[in-house]
Amino acid sequence: MTSELVQKNKQIVWDFWQRMNEGKAADLARVVPSYVHEDISWHGPHPINDLNGVDELLSGFWQPLLHAIPDLQRTCEIFIGGHEHWVAAVGYFSGTFVNDWLGIPATGREINIRFGEFSAVYEGKIGLTYIIPDILDVIRQAGYQVVAPSLGREGIVTGPMTGDGVLLTPHDDAEGAWTLELAKIMCRDSTDPTYWDADRMRWYGPSGIGTCCGMEEYMAYHARPFDHALPGYGCLFSGKHVAEVGEGNYAGWVGWPSIRTYHTGEYLGVPPTGKLLEWRLMDFYRREGDLIIENWIPVDMAHLLLTIGVDVFEELQKQI
Repeated sequence: MTSELVQKNKQIVWDFWQRMNEGKAADLARVVPSYVHEDISWHGPHPINDLNGVDELLSGFWQPLLHAIPDLQRTCEIFIGGHEHWVAAVGYFSGTFVNDWLGIPATGREINIRFGEFSAVYEGKIGLTYIIPDILDVIRQAGYQVVAPSLGREGIVTGPMTGDGVLLTPHDDAEGAWTLELAKIMCRDSTDPTYWDADRMRWYGPSGIGTCCGMEEYMAYHARPFDHALPGYGCLFSGKHVAEVGEGNYAGWVGWPSIRTYHTGEYLGVPPTGKLLEWRLMDFYRREGDLIIENWIPVDMAHLLLTIGVDVFEELQKQI
């Protein structure tokens, strides 16, 4: 079964998130340092990027976010461990968007910000975090189209079909190890249907790419456009994972970047630039038997586009 330390570290992260849900902006300076190391290394999406230390984390991320969404709540669709230090999750930050955030105009309406997160716990506190809120989707929900429309479906990304992705109790180590290994084998050729439940599969891409249902949509909306634009993928730099976890029928990893390759074909509506494109991304998988059936992919799309010369925040300002 997953180790006692893994379960303890999962509980620390889970308790932190529940305390944040219960608190208000005024409680930040007390609650966050209770769970987060004073020297935390925090890595988030463009334009926030890297924050060092709990004070920078408060001023650079939590305070602006709670100012924008005072009734912010975090919900999880996947919550897993399976490694000594790392805890990983997919879910949503939700609330009422009442003040601008990152230069994105507030709507006064409900906002749902999809996120993926990996956090490492050392000696009882979170010391390292990678987080990708879907900033491009926040811009979309605010009513602005700053890149070409997604080929896949936009909108709320659902959790696991089985509704069992929040793992708060121990699971068989062998099951988690097999899920992680199967996902890694599949990624050697992600278009090979051998490792997918091809008819029922769901590929939940970020805003800008969208959700694909079934292998045919996956090929048409993601795989073929990706291969056309980035034919050198895997030859230069790929699969550099900061962390990997597997627990039960779920697995995930984070790369910062995970992919680095040259932009030699049109992609996301952007003509080829020849520039070195980078993907900060996470992958989360659910397995049924010996097949992958669901895949969630948080991507820092604002950073990815910036690496090929498209500043989505400049594009946004032109439309405001």
